[in-house]
Amino acid sequence: MPARTATRTAVRTAAALATAATAALAVPLAAAGTAQAAAMPTFEFMWAGDSGDGQTDRQVWYAPVYDDKIDVTASADHRTLRVTVTRPGDSWTMDLAAPAGQTLAPGTYADAVKTPEMPGVVLDRPSMFVNGYKGGCSALTGGFTIKELEFGAGTAVKKIDLSYAQDCDDRDELRGYLTATDVAPPKPVALAMTVNAGGKLAKDGKATVNGTLTCTKPVKVDVGGSARQEQPKVVQGFIRTQVNCVPGKTFTWTSPVTVHTPETDTPFIKSERLAVFGWVSTTDPDTNQYVSVSADKWVKLR
Repeated sequence: MPARTATRTAVRTAAALATAATAALAVPLAAAGTAQAAAMPTFEFMWAGDSGDGQTDRQVWYAPVYDDKIDVTASADHRTLRVTVTRPGDSWTMDLAAPAGQTLAPGTYADAVKTPEMPGVVLDRPSMFVNGYKGGCSALTGGFTIKELEFGAGTAVKKIDLSYAQDCDDRDELRGYLTATDVAPPKPVALAMTVNAGGKLAKDGKATVNGTLTCTKPVKVDVGGSARQEQPKVVQGFIRTQVNCVPGKTFTWTSPVTVHTPETDTPFIKSERLAVFGWVSTTDPDTNQYVSVSADKWVKLR
């Protein structure tokens, strides 16, 4: 078996094993009713060049098994696509466009020219540019064949399968393929919370407040905030707890109020005027973004 065929087979076998392992782990969790995180992209991108990056007859594959990342975004009118494939120290971009007045769809786009460098320029013929080389490409001839293409909402792309070939005027021919699924960007996690109007006051003057929270992804949610009561003097404290949240359920959070001013042993008293400001926060497991929402309430301590 040729070396390049063996490499490609190994990549696909590893990807298949990773997918199978993920599916096997997901079955018992789904059966138990636990919500799963958003599907993450699976893909394989390959380029081959007669003199790619100065190395004769070089071929390189990219896939999640190498911890490579992909982003596929369409224009609002679905006429153009931008693909970005990255790994540490290496990145490739692919720009594809249908002729003016058309949308990208399965089919062959022959006689393509280089993507215009000036934003907003629309050509009456297909255009493309696959680039990861060190150096420029002033003009090219090429083409691409889209076997499958499924758009998501807005500029998202859910599935794509294509092959391409391009010949820059100052490079040898570059050719390869791209397959990707679940490349629609995952929706960020959404949180919601309430602070209940009734709190509990213990005999020793310690207060406990509570509320509810919901989420759209399975996440660990931090609950925090502050409470303030004006007696003859002001008593203030903080609330803090955690909740393991899953979508589709409303969770109750409960937290003692830890007094920090004026003195830690100052008791709360029965009152309808405990001002509670609360917040819930988490880090989105798919986008790694910090998300936080807040709520406030006058709480009656009884």
